Amino acid sequence: METSKNHNKLINNTDGVLGHTLKPLFEPTTSMPEDFGFITYSDQAPGCNAADTFGHSKGLVMMNKTSTGVWLLHSLPQFPFLRDQNRFYPSSGEKYAQTFICVTFKYAEFKKIGEHLLNIAAFPFDHNIPADFHKELIDVTERTTAPQGRVQDLKSAAGVSFRSIAKTKYKRPSAAKQKKLSDPNRFEGDLYLTIAKEYKTDVRVQTWGCQRDRDGSYCEKNQRHVININEVKANLGGGEVRWNTTKDHSKWCISGEKSKIDDLICIADVNRGLTQYERPGGALCFIHKEASLLFKGVIADLDNCPSSSSGAGSKRPRSPDTDCVPDCDPDCDPDCGDDDPDCTDKA
Repeated sequence: METSKNHNKLINNTDGVLGHTLKPLFEPTTSMPEDFGFITYSDQAPGCNAADTFGHSKGLVMMNKTSTGVWLLHSLPQFPFLRDQNRFYPSSGEKYAQTFICVTFKYAEFKKIGEHLLNIAAFPFDHNIPADFHKELIDVTERTTAPQGRVQDLKSAAGVSFRSIAKTKYKRPSAAKQKKLSDPNRFEGDLYLTIAKEYKTDVRVQTWGCQRDRDGSYCEKNQRHVININEVKANLGGGEVRWNTTKDHSKWCISGEKSKIDDLICIADVNRGLTQYERPGGALCFIHKEASLLFKGVIADLDNCPSSSSGAGSKRPRSPDTDCVPDCDPDCDPDCGDDDPDCTDKA
């Protein structure tokens, strides 16, 4: 796999990678072919935020019933802003780092992808699914919410194996209404611990650094470890730059340094925090050496577990980062604001 050498187009450019990918959406729904359908979903839709009964997830699916389609998972709030080739990228996306992954699947696989969207209680804010498409896709558009933990194997149109993972929700005891990271059972809702157990590997995780009740690395003895990434780095053409997780809204994980699975990579929906453990969410995972190496190469600093000889168990919850105060914009990033209001009647 080779990375692109042509970086002269901005991400919001109509002729860029995202612009070309989204071209089928820029048509009026009345002009779309009868065998074409799409769903755009997001807990932070343009103009409103979904109730927390829906999943903390962002993405879109579009497919042609007679051939293939794409599943685009991302971390960007309010995207696509409008089905307009000149205004599809929200200005809020210019502030923080984000992730996008786009995979082509044959139409038959969208039955399972629809099931995954139901399992993560995806919130659809725009859609056009013909009546003869997979029932699971139609159910998504009707905002059927019956989330459940589930793992499914998928195969891309090119034959690459993927695995969709929908996590379970942590149900806080009624006596523990206060939002404190003290219940050891909270990790039942940690997507990344679910991934670590599914693949029998430690994982290193990048998630939003301003998350309310952000959790520390998971370091239980004789368990799979979930290690938070503190800082990332990249060469953007003018030398290496670094930024910490309070500037990075992306959500992904890779296998740990001493894991038997060296090349695992997952692009995910949720952060590591109590309010996220309580919501549905998921990830798309695959084994790919070149892609994994690219992500390993951006890790600059880790919140490592204590030494095994220290007798320490789970690390203490992280205290709020002072960087979150100026960077936390509830209008664009309600992850670090109050609970999301219900926008079911506004989308």
